[in-house]
Amino acid sequence: MFTARFNHATECNEMVGGKALNLIKMSKLGMPVPDGFVITSEAFSHFLEKNQLDIKSESIQTEVMEAVIPDDLVRDVLTAFQELRKRYPAVAVRSSSGAEDLEGASFAGQYETYLNVKTEEDFLGKVKSCWASCFENRVQQYTENIFEGSDSISMGIVVQGQIYSDISGVIFSQDPVTYNPECILINASYGLGEAVVSGLVTPDTYLVSRDGTKIERTKGSKEMKIISDSSGTMEVATNRTERNAYCLSDKLIHTLIEMTLKVENYYNHPVDLEFGIHDQQVYLLQARPITTEVKKKESVPEARKGYLLERKDEDEFWFLLDTFFPNPISPLFTSIVTQPFYEGMAMAVDALKEPTGYTNMKAQNGYYYGKQTFFETDPNQLLAEQEKLMEEMYPQMRDRMYEIIFDKLIPIYRYLDGERAQAFTVDKVKKGLVELEAFYKDVYFWHFMIVFPSNHINRKLESIYQKATGDAHLHELYQSLAGVMNKSLESDRLLWELSLKVKAEPSLMKVFMESEEGSLLQNLNTIGRGKDFLNRVESFVSVYGYRSTKSHDFIEDTWIENHEHVLQIIKNFVLNDHDFDKEFESAVTARKQMYQKIINGIKDPNDLEAFEEQYKLALDAAVITDDHHFYIDAMFDAKARLYLLKVSELLVQQQVLDDKEDIWFVYKDEILAALDEPHSLMEVVKERKKQYEIQGKIKAPSYFGKPSEEERNFVEMVFGSLEEDKENTGNVMKGIAASGGISEGPVRVISSMQEASKFQKGDILVCKNTTPVWTTFFQDAEAIVTDTGGMLSHSAIIAREYQIPAVLGTKVGTERLQDGEWVIVDGNTGTVTRIE
Repeated sequence: MFTARFNHATECNEMVGGKALNLIKMSKLGMPVPDGFVITSEAFSHFLEKNQLDIKSESIQTEVMEAVIPDDLVRDVLTAFQELRKRYPAVAVRSSSGAEDLEGASFAGQYETYLNVKTEEDFLGKVKSCWASCFENRVQQYTENIFEGSDSISMGIVVQGQIYSDISGVIFSQDPVTYNPECILINASYGLGEAVVSGLVTPDTYLVSRDGTKIERTKGSKEMKIISDSSGTMEVATNRTERNAYCLSDKLIHTLIEMTLKVENYYNHPVDLEFGIHDQQVYLLQARPITTEVKKKESVPEARKGYLLERKDEDEFWFLLDTFFPNPISPLFTSIVTQPFYEGMAMAVDALKEPTGYTNMKAQNGYYYGKQTFFETDPNQLLAEQEKLMEEMYPQMRDRMYEIIFDKLIPIYRYLDGERAQAFTVDKVKKGLVELEAFYKDVYFWHFMIVFPSNHINRKLESIYQKATGDAHLHELYQSLAGVMNKSLESDRLLWELSLKVKAEPSLMKVFMESEEGSLLQNLNTIGRGKDFLNRVESFVSVYGYRSTKSHDFIEDTWIENHEHVLQIIKNFVLNDHDFDKEFESAVTARKQMYQKIINGIKDPNDLEAFEEQYKLALDAAVITDDHHFYIDAMFDAKARLYLLKVSELLVQQQVLDDKEDIWFVYKDEILAALDEPHSLMEVVKERKKQYEIQGKIKAPSYFGKPSEEERNFVEMVFGSLEEDKENTGNVMKGIAASGGISEGPVRVISSMQEASKFQKGDILVCKNTTPVWTTFFQDAEAIVTDTGGMLSHSAIIAREYQIPAVLGTKVGTERLQDGEWVIVDGNTGTVTRIE
């Protein structure tokens, strides 16, 4: 016999394959597995033997498809097929290799799956296609890696009754992203499961405690679904109602959790499952061991323990630093920058007698977490000492910043530029990586020596303002500090001036209007006026180009590398007819009017005198937030990126890496090891890129450990709320009222500058956070809604400069709001209201 029903099949991996073996076990366990049968590996051997096929033939795949299935084998498989078809409208045909779904060797996605198979002819054809898939190059390589030296192939085929799933998805009994064994991760979307498994849609994500009492939901866009049709399957777009709703109810989630725990208990190790739901009935479609590396206490290498969270760290209170780092951080940035960042901060905190201490930082699954570290000295003593220090710094705060930048930091940048111009050797790279870390420590010491005093000025002004006016909200106060030229606005003005030159020259206008995205640079180079214009752009970029589309990382290219970023902003100025000077003059007028309104409302002369004195200091220091970012956060990361690309060139030459940009996905200790003994890191990079992509889609935990009330209050005061506002409802969410005014319009959720083309004038910008290069959005946006950020974040400052409402720190804006939804953004009260 060449076939065996699930309930009667022999539990032999070599005979049926890994996928079938797991289904057989689950079926015998009484799990809700759709019935089916296995075409055994003996059938495959019989087919090869009867047709005298050589599996080492270069044309073996074609030969398999052209060969005839022996009559005895046809009779056996068709009998089983016909019997199954009496109970199911169609079948699914899947490969089941002997190397598939084993511990340490997940073959997921390596072979073929065919759905909605109905006819005998189609069925026999799909059987041969499964056999032929054994000989794909990718499968051959994988097999050789798993079973080195093997010259035989074990291939079974699973034939299973087709479930026309209304909803389907995957479950991991241990969260494969955070490695938290206490959480079960479910991804689910509409239609057949291939859309989720193949990554064709962004599914809903459910992070569920093992007892089912806590469910964290992240809504996916669920753009399309795969459904059955007369000839197989087809992709159809989901409707707005489907996209806006979560596809799983609490009842279904609890059913899935119960099923998962039973399967895990049977295997006695973490598992991942595929499921389908039809008419509210849950079906188990596949089960396999989790084959991704499970983190254990000892799994963090010694060289990385200073910047990666270990399991023992998670027993302490670590909070997500998404206000400053809203997106995943690359491995190389993590390994080079993390420790110098918080060590430099600690030095500045000590020097400035900062009573709140410093924030220790570590990364977990690509996201930064902080733990506040306090000094043993009495906070009141530190506060008194700090006040004296600050009073000495106040009168020249802005000038002090520029002195630090040009005396302490620019020489470091020039040194890196000089080093980059020289040939790179192994010894030079080793020395350079050590120097780079030391530079980061110095740079961030001076960074916080600038930022902490600036924050102190603002905190003191806030206190005086609230006492004098009784106004708990601060957006009017900070609106009175807007309309001040800074490096972001200075950059915008120069880009606007370049846009005026485009408008004045017909040949340039033609190129800008007719060029597709990404081709402006190439097309401008084809005309004389275009080349002259690009020279002007080059002059601009040589000064303002040391910034990337992603702050606080090396991973995105900079303006100085890719002028296309600048050209697209200029094009947007051309299209939206923005008048920078007029808008800035309006912002200055609005600032003066708001200041006058505030002082008119202060009745106590002593309060008025205190406010006016502190206001002058704060207004003089208003440029610090944006300018320090330009000269330090953005510029140094850009300089370091360019330096590290030269390091990567050496690693590519030594065949350690395949491409220069791969360097961001390895840790510093891996680079040093590869320099000592060159070996390929290409497979490591490939896996890390997959992880990085997943990290960008997940909702990272807000914190680890159990904060005391005092710890929670402190963190929420300094860094923002740990969780979304408890007063949120289905149609209303609350955040920080960061820029006043009320606007309404359609939502546009943006994750990066790469999505700029889908943003339209009048849209409501919804994002995790913004960076100083997101100018094009602020020109066109009707209002801003962010997940993170506070009154002094870039999003708040630029929203006030452009005089558009902003509600920041919602925690859930990008999760709750969908493209096209109409909302009212009230920057006066910090509320966002969905309009049906």
